[in-house]
Amino acid sequence: ADMGPRRMQFSVAGLLGLVAGSALCLWLFRFGLFWGILGLSVAKHVAVAYLCQVLGVDRREPAIPGPHAGTAAVPASCGTPVAAP
Repeated sequence: ADMGPRRMQFSVAGLLGLVAGSALCLWLFRFGLFWGILGLSVAKHVAVAYLCQVLGVDRREPAIPGPHAGTAAVPASCGTPVAAP
């Protein structure tokens, strides 16, 4: 089993998005400092969101159903459950 750190692998679409985002930021700087910084901020947030998605941050494991899946637990003090009429 490989216990080393996982290498990051970017798809072609991810790299194309990175290049397009960088080009868009440079283009926005032509309209002024405010628009360039705003573009950099948006591009940074998009890049971090993509990176978190690729690395699996906050990924939840699928629930494994047990032998009693779908049944509600009834406390012992309630007695036997009665079906509603």
